[in-house]
Amino acid sequence: MRLFVTGASGLVGSAVLRAGVAAGHQVTGLARSDQAAEQVRGDGAQVCRGDLRQPEVWAAEAVAADAVIHAAATFGPDMGDVDRAAMEALVMAARDTGQRPRLIYTGGIWLYGDTGGQIRDETAPFDPATPWGWMLDAVAMLEASDATDLAVLHPGAVYDSTAGGMLERFHAPEVEILGDPAIRWPLVHADDLAQAYLLLAGLPGQGGHFLATAEPGRPVGEIARVVAGPDAQIRVLDRAEALARHGDSAFGPMLDQRLAARRVTALGWRPAYRDFTQCL
Repeated sequence: MRLFVTGASGLVGSAVLRAGVAAGHQVTGLARSDQAAEQVRGDGAQVCRGDLRQPEVWAAEAVAADAVIHAAATFGPDMGDVDRAAMEALVMAARDTGQRPRLIYTGGIWLYGDTGGQIRDETAPFDPATPWGWMLDAVAMLEASDATDLAVLHPGAVYDSTAGGMLERFHAPEVEILGDPAIRWPLVHADDLAQAYLLLAGLPGQGGHFLATAEPGRPVGEIARVVAGPDAQIRVLDRAEALARHGDSAFGPMLDQRLAARRVTALGWRPAYRDFTQCL
């Protein structure tokens, strides 16, 4: 399978890229900088030089692949606008070239909002009040265009074997918990998440929304203590203080969520890390 990966030097994209190479696929990674290009080559993939903000440079090469795995984001205030423009460029390139690639679009569990203490799955409604509603608008545009064979993957809180990703915040000498230590985060290891992307990439026609959570919900206070260690100072910010200090970036970590990946599990996804402490 020919794969094109955006965000190929990031936590998620690089895990997808390495897993694709290991599985024998022909993988191309989008790389903005010389450092990113060197990393992509070092991981055994081909490089497409380009910037997410300039999709007209790389969109035609992307849609020429069998599957596009979109794992890139700017994480800035223009994140939604940049993402929408990139997806529109993919649609235009697919139409211009007559290609209809498989597209795995990355959403996120925070789109589901607070689950009220219940374990929910992909049948749960989305919460349009979340700051990431633009993702659902992008998905609606992609679905309406029918230019790609679309599936949407919603990863849990992603971490790796160095306790990076969402767990990185708990390495500081003074650790903050936003909201309440009892809040639960659904978790997934980056390597397990990569396997979910590859599984969906290789299943044309499997559309709709898929969760990727290996642990449905782990209390954030427990996560913080394990990562930070027994001697770390842990400070709990109430909701008002967290929002005042961190703005919208505090919204997601304060959602109490329990989410089960029923659809991708039914397709054969078998995460190796069902307890985040296994790899720490």
